[in-house]
Amino acid sequence: MPINATQARQQQGAFQRKHRGLAAPSHIATCQQRYGRQPPGLNLQGASNQLALMLLLSTALPALAHRPAPATQAAHPPPRPASGWPPAAQAMDTGIELHDMRAAAARAAAHDPLLGSAPTAVVNLATDAALATCLRHPRQCAPAVVTAAVTAAGVTAFWAAAATAGYLLHRDPVTADDAAEAPAPVTYPPLPRYRLDPQRLLPPMRFNVSDLEPGISPCVSLGAHVNRRWEETTTLQPSRTQLGTLDHLRTNALLVCQQLAEQMAIERTPDKPAKVIGDLWATGMDEVGIEVADRRPLQPALDAIEAVGDTDALIEYLFDASRRDANPLFTFTVRPDFEDPATNIGYFAQSGLGLPSSEWYDDPQKGRLIDAYRAHVVETLVLSGMPRSDADRLAPEILLIERELAAASVPFSKLATDISVFHNIVTPEQARQQTPNLDWRRFFHAQGLQPPATFSLGMPTFFQKLDTLLKDMPLETWRAYLRFHATDDAAPCLSTAFVDTHDAFHGGVIKGRRSRVPRFARILGMIQQAAGDAMGPAYAQVAFPADTARSLQTITQQLTSALKNRIAQCDWMDAETRERAMQKANTQRIEVGHPSQWPVWSDVGTGRNSFLENMQAVRAHAQRRNGAQLGQPADHHHWKLTPQTVNAYQDVSLNLIAIPAALLQPPFHDANADAALNYGGIGAIIGHEIAHGFDTVGTSFDERGHEGDWLTPYSRQQFDARADRLARQFSGYEGDGEAVDGELTLDENLADLGGLSIALQAMRQATAGTPDPMIDGKTREQRFFIAYAMARRAISTPQRAELDRAIDNHPPEPVRADGAPSNMREFSTAFNCTPGMAMARPADQQIRFL
Repeated sequence: MPINATQARQQQGAFQRKHRGLAAPSHIATCQQRYGRQPPGLNLQGASNQLALMLLLSTALPALAHRPAPATQAAHPPPRPASGWPPAAQAMDTGIELHDMRAAAARAAAHDPLLGSAPTAVVNLATDAALATCLRHPRQCAPAVVTAAVTAAGVTAFWAAAATAGYLLHRDPVTADDAAEAPAPVTYPPLPRYRLDPQRLLPPMRFNVSDLEPGISPCVSLGAHVNRRWEETTTLQPSRTQLGTLDHLRTNALLVCQQLAEQMAIERTPDKPAKVIGDLWATGMDEVGIEVADRRPLQPALDAIEAVGDTDALIEYLFDASRRDANPLFTFTVRPDFEDPATNIGYFAQSGLGLPSSEWYDDPQKGRLIDAYRAHVVETLVLSGMPRSDADRLAPEILLIERELAAASVPFSKLATDISVFHNIVTPEQARQQTPNLDWRRFFHAQGLQPPATFSLGMPTFFQKLDTLLKDMPLETWRAYLRFHATDDAAPCLSTAFVDTHDAFHGGVIKGRRSRVPRFARILGMIQQAAGDAMGPAYAQVAFPADTARSLQTITQQLTSALKNRIAQCDWMDAETRERAMQKANTQRIEVGHPSQWPVWSDVGTGRNSFLENMQAVRAHAQRRNGAQLGQPADHHHWKLTPQTVNAYQDVSLNLIAIPAALLQPPFHDANADAALNYGGIGAIIGHEIAHGFDTVGTSFDERGHEGDWLTPYSRQQFDARADRLARQFSGYEGDGEAVDGELTLDENLADLGGLSIALQAMRQATAGTPDPMIDGKTREQRFFIAYAMARRAISTPQRAELDRAIDNHPPEPVRADGAPSNMREFSTAFNCTPGMAMARPADQQIRFL
């Protein structure tokens, strides 16, 4: 919500007191940022100008030399209201970026030497000495300048004094305290390239015992005991569709990236990744330029679509669109082969739909949503320049294409639980037999690649249907389909009319959003999606300190040790399976913070003209970079997530677990918190990813990433029996009034159960022999389970909850908070639960996974 002027002044005053030693950028830096160039320098050519300068020096230098230090710093302009985004952050956008004064001085010396164009070395030495005196002792500045003038003599002395005076006139006043603290000689350690203003970030989220709801016993519902008060006192802002612990961290990561993007946008000599981010940010935030351009940046794509005159040209357009990562009908990616994970192969997968789920197109209960989608198609086509009468006529035909594709698509429930649907190895000739109209050799040539001997044509039924539609559907319909998807995809990069039309459906109808997302958040979201790894090194630099890395190394070592201990005692594994499981545990890699190697960014072709054109250039570059890996050895250093992503994953092909830096913030990881909160937070998350190596998918990939069941028949039977019981158990839960799909969410529930058990044992190992501190009157193990439940804190709009049920294989967060702990006898013991209570399942109903 907005703040008034009094609040703004109070906050600004507190901000200045807290950040003593910081100052607003100089006039030179401000001009550089605002106009792209520095203000004109002093003109010393000509006798009249030099005479005027002498008169100026005669008055300016004595006055500056005896200028008293101000009693108080001048107030900065009040911060701008944050327009309701993000929560509790009304004054984050201070309006004036603050810089460390010493860092600014160092940069000025590097980029703009005060006396860089002095006529002689003597002048440089003399005036540098004078400047050093002025910096350390302002009251002795005038005599020092006189000495420099005498030493250098003549016109060159006047030049040197003028340069010194120019510096003094532009620099902020140096107080007596500043002068006393300044070391002599002035030497500073190297400073980080990028700096954060903590006042523009959210305060850390930490556990507070007052958040607990004493009226609800943890033995009835751990999630309600920990989160109910928060749920009842928190409201969603109109621009949000969900809010919770993870969203708090996502907002903070977004605000960090905002500061980084701002700094990259004004760098004079950025490296290639910084140039990409700076160009995207500058053009994305150029609201006036985008409004004036309107549809013009999209027009080349629309013209190319209108030029499609026959089926062959249609296919050629699609193949070329894949090269630019703009093919709406199917995707092409390169990743390790399931059968030979040491080598990368190409994977083709289904796409082509404007609705999130293929099952929605023929769902009788989705009639109103389908009508809204049809209206959205019409409005988008009209924005693209199509007459409304044609848009009304062609919109049903576009939906007909999508209905046909949806009917042939593999549903999400299978995509999420059966990874084999992505793996269908064929030769180019075999693929051509299945899809006669699609020449796959020609596809690879269009990407600038040599056709491989084999590749994966996933979901063959989908591609067979697509092949038929390409030939049978009228070209006018196909052009309209491509026009709609090109416009809908580009809309967030275009003028307000496009943005609002896009968000009214995708944000409002689909997710329940009630107002526009703030521009900075929308732009950063697109930058993260298209070029997030270009931001990664800078984010890791400012958000992943060395002490966090050391702490996580200790935690991961304890988790790995706990995993091995639990495998040794796992009662559903026989000796042979246990040995294979140990091999997988021994070779499992856990990487924390950021990848060990950064992706290489070459010249992408971005500039300061068009946001959409920059986004297109970046997406094309990423697709080329991905395609270049075809047939190459698998990159074991590559991450699928960027350091600023609040998420984690396990790559079964590489036996790799990645934990990005953005996740390593309170309440998940807190250097000031006790072991219980850290192991119940980040420990349970890492444990969750570890456990994925042994769930239904993990047991289908061995320690080297080869696809194949490594369980013995006995262990497979025992595992499947437990998995079936867990699926039935979770099917008995409800989330948002709807039954949980225990089969769809099975692997995530297994990972929650196994990960929480691993994390608890790791905490016990880490704290063995130390007394329980009983913080806030809670035992160590009570705080462990409370931290786990706090991570599951979330509220969302009904539409977002419905969407998540359709395309997310995680159960609702309140269900996750209760499900895994209720299967652990350690939980009942920790909270002294009476047998028969909801969270104290009888022993024969508890399921142990790892």
